[in-house]
Amino acid sequence: MNVLLLATVREFFRQRAGFFLVMLFLLFGFMSSREHYAFALFFLTDPHGMKYLALIWLAYGVLCGHFVRQHWAQPSYTFIYRARLLPPGRRVLRLSVVALGLLQPILFYGFYVFMIARQDQLLAEAWPIPGLWLGVGTLLVCVMEQRLRHPEVLHPSTSRPRIFASASTFRRPARWTYWTLEWLLRERGLTLLLGKAGTFLFVTGTLVYYSTGTYDLRLPAVGFTLAYLLNAGLSYELYQWESQAWLWGRSLPTSLGKRFGRMVLLHALLLLPETALLMRYTWGTLGGLDWLQLYGLGLSALLGYHVFLYRSQQLLEDTVRVLMGGFVVLTLLVLYHTPLWALAAALLALAYAGWRRWYW
Repeated sequence: MNVLLLATVREFFRQRAGFFLVMLFLLFGFMSSREHYAFALFFLTDPHGMKYLALIWLAYGVLCGHFVRQHWAQPSYTFIYRARLLPPGRRVLRLSVVALGLLQPILFYGFYVFMIARQDQLLAEAWPIPGLWLGVGTLLVCVMEQRLRHPEVLHPSTSRPRIFASASTFRRPARWTYWTLEWLLRERGLTLLLGKAGTFLFVTGTLVYYSTGTYDLRLPAVGFTLAYLLNAGLSYELYQWESQAWLWGRSLPTSLGKRFGRMVLLHALLLLPETALLMRYTWGTLGGLDWLQLYGLGLSALLGYHVFLYRSQQLLEDTVRVLMGGFVVLTLLVLYHTPLWALAAALLALAYAGWRRWYW
């Protein structure tokens, strides 16, 4: 029972990974800390600020409730209706834990608003926030309780409304890159979301440190290369996709050079959000050539790791030591004023040589 309840939270964030990725990119990519601070002050000081915040959180609660109603109607979740046999107190407690898991975004944002209120001595204006938490959480618990009391198990062929079924079967482009990205988003959405959240936080920390003084290009080179290498988990998932999920792909009559070009394009697309964040906050301090060198160095380093997977065929945990060892060597080369473009070109050449040797 506990496994099914926790699986509900995990499945919610997996299926909504694209939505949360877009929100994450908007919040951290296009809004600075001053704008976040201004929004928090608006909610605290404007006469209608808390009303707007309540409407936003209520909309998110409705989204969560709709997901629970639809998800628990799937045939694989029929066992969850046995939760009605639990005592009411224990059942409400477990449903409350699920609600807390689903409401994590508004909980974290509420804590952020509390921090701003404490900093600006506006705690008296933040008193509605616990009430909003309680209200949205109670609404979600009531929706889950209503679903348990009125089970509605759908047949697999009717588990989705026809409008969504037709929308999910649109004609896909005949492109390997598109198929891979769609698989990564649909099947590894939670990994994609958590991986990008970690890299965004590290990129933000690097940018904050870079703005505290006058540094040359070596500091962002080391920081952003490590941030790019934090996408190693996603690169490993791409390796798993080709070696386990898309097995017949290797039998296609495609040259090694074209396959390597596809992999370069795929990794380049994965690193675009971090690069956009870099450009957003270093506009005026770094030039286009600097951005290109940082992007190329991170891309070639990540490609080197990806090619190494074809040689070792190890678990992700076993490759972390090699990854960090390579990063240390790369850091030393950067600190000794090795040109970034030369490092990027050398790593890309080594990756291509390893690809031709170990791919088959």
